[in-house]
This record gives sequence, structure tokens and C-alpha cells, in this order.
Amino acid sequence: VIYQSFWTLTASRQALARPEIAKIADGKDLTPQTLMYAFMMSMGHTPLDGTTSKVHMMEDIAVMERIQSEEEIFNPSEMEEIAFLLGITK
Repeated sequence: VIYQSFWTLTASRQALARPEIAKIADGKDLTPQTLMYAFMMSMGHTPLDGTTSKVHMMEDIAVMERIQSEEEIFNPSEMEEIAFLLGITK
């Protein structure tokens, strides 16, 4: 079974607007939205991409390729910080 998250971005607009998320994203050469996708994929989830924007799709593909190349985008401490900022608890 593969979990595919739906409304990953839509349901997280308020959290993704936090300045702390923007700062982390910028430091990783990501947008807040692609940070969310990278975060979800790093946890083993497959976010469903509903964009109709070619620019956004290219950004989403780029982050997916980074994950598939096994680049460690986030260290464990960053994963915990992002989870906290997004309101995700264990």
C-alpha cells in the first residue's frame, strides 16, 4: 500500500505561509510548496500533484528528482523542525 496525500498544499496554506518555512525552503533552494512535497516524500508519502501550471510542475519534478537521486534534503533535526512548524505530531 502506498499512501498518496491529497490536498497536501491546499490544506497547509497557513503553515506554508510561516516565515520559518520560507527561510528553511530558501536555504534548500526550494519554494515552501516544494519543501512540503520534499518533506512528504522524505517520509515515504506520494503527494498528488494537481497543478495546471507548467512552472509549478517543473519545480515539482525537480524536487522529485532530488528525492529519487537519494539526496538528503533534510537531516533528522530539520525533519522534526518542519513537522513541528507544520503542526504534524506523532
